[in-house]
Amino acid sequence: MIIKGGSRCNRRFFARHLLNARDNERVRVVELKGFAHDSVDDAFRDMEAVARGTNCKNFFYHADLNPRENEHLTEAQWGQAVDTLERHLGLDGQARLVIEHEKQGRIHRHVVWSRIDIDAMTARPDSLTYQKHESAAREIERECELEPVASVLVKDREGPRPERRAKDWEGFRGVQTGLDPREVERQVTALWQASDSGAAFKAALQENGYILCRGDRRDFVIVDPAGDDHSLARRIAGVRAADVRGRMKEIDLGALPSVEQGRELATAWGDDATSEAARLVRQKEMDAQALASHEAVARLARPDDPEVLARDAEKQRWSALEKGAHQYGQTVKEVARAGQDAYWQAVIGGKPKTEADKLHDLMWGEGKEKEPEPER
Repeated sequence: MIIKGGSRCNRRFFARHLLNARDNERVRVVELKGFAHDSVDDAFRDMEAVARGTNCKNFFYHADLNPRENEHLTEAQWGQAVDTLERHLGLDGQARLVIEHEKQGRIHRHVVWSRIDIDAMTARPDSLTYQKHESAAREIERECELEPVASVLVKDREGPRPERRAKDWEGFRGVQTGLDPREVERQVTALWQASDSGAAFKAALQENGYILCRGDRRDFVIVDPAGDDHSLARRIAGVRAADVRGRMKEIDLGALPSVEQGRELATAWGDDATSEAARLVRQKEMDAQALASHEAVARLARPDDPEVLARDAEKQRWSALEKGAHQYGQTVKEVARAGQDAYWQAVIGGKPKTEADKLHDLMWGEGKEKEPEPER
């Protein structure tokens, strides 16, 4: 069982993310407990309203529980898992909502708790949660007879400490830009291993589209082609921060650009087609174009293929729905326009004139009294 999470404040983003039926095959609201309303969006509003009586910024805690692909929990086991994590986080009795996602046949659940204790009007602590996640995960694995995942922080782990996974927000960011943090780590690690000095490593980063910068809180930071920053030590597998500082001691930290300047540089060369890293940013769009071309060729080569026919039928169904929706919208507009014209006709005997209509009448003399014709 893998558990990730943290304190959050962006209720609008998480309300959309948790109910996102576009990227998930199935979305199900499992539980809403302790809220005045019975919808996810209103539950987030309830939590925010309560937090206004405190100085707490990150007023809710979000976590997701992911078993292995071949592990399927019963409803009772899921409930037990959520309760176990709640106890380890010290959020017992807090209002919570639970939502289940299914994607490519794999099921995971999201849990959101209010951090505000209504009785004391203070926020429940959110420190050392990484270790609490791991302790809860090991207990859930024992109770539900799941295969254990290698621990990072707990004291009783067996074997060396595994590498830390990317943070949630880094994963979200990677989906938007097309640069998966795992791919960034793979490439930067390869450049590190192929370099024998700090200067060589800096040059290799630049050749592959990464900009070495000085961090505000860290020694060294890299900015990727999409303009996103990464801690250098966290993007080199199997290397500690002290190892990075040792090799990079020849690099003048003060001469490096700031992270903000690095983002500007990344924007400047972002259209460089020779960069492997920049290519990754555009990969999604290229893949979409290639898929469309492949489908067109498939229809010509195999017009009777069931899969192609099914895909075409689905597209035609949506095209018919879109056409019907457009026609319905046009009809609504025409009915509304006719109703408006009838209203003005009944009230003032016609549609009121705009400034342009009045100018037209003034120029062409319409609406003026006609001069009497001369007697013959």
